[in-house]
Amino acid sequence: MDTGTFYATTSAVSFTLLGFWWVVVQFRHDEMTHDPGRRRLAFVVSLHFILPGLMSLGALLTQDAPLIWRLTFGTAGIAGMVAVLVASRGIRDSTGAIAAVGRYEWLALPLYLALTVVAFRPELVRDTLQLEPLQVEGVVMTLLVFLGILFAWALFTEPQDAGRRSEG
Repeated sequence: MDTGTFYATTSAVSFTLLGFWWVVVQFRHDEMTHDPGRRRLAFVVSLHFILPGLMSLGALLTQDAPLIWRLTFGTAGIAGMVAVLVASRGIRDSTGAIAAVGRYEWLALPLYLALTVVAFRPELVRDTLQLEPLQVEGVVMTLLVFLGILFAWALFTEPQDAGRRSEG
């Protein structure tokens, strides 16, 4: 597997999707930012694109320096776990896309945990799965980007009035 090509592509795709997501947030600015819980959720969706993009750049720049890519992935995994925990707790809406994304955001937690464990203990996947750590990290990052796409789509396609109706 050519990890260089994979991570170059993942980096470009992640930052492109981040730009699209920020456009969505701008279009739905009032709805996405009118309370702290929604702002945190919009931010954590951004992280599903920012962190894979940054990890990809880290993997590209430090393939010859394992300690640096491991610190990059481990730090990103910890940041992702903290963001999911904080963002998922502040959702006040009981229905609609915001509530659903808040509930399903927890799916990202084990993925960020896996990134962290593989980064700090790469021999676990080498010895048990016979895979290279950067390959496993790539699969996990792909799943995180996929979750980010699903969450962004759900929030973008929610009817404009849905968020306001659930508050009243």
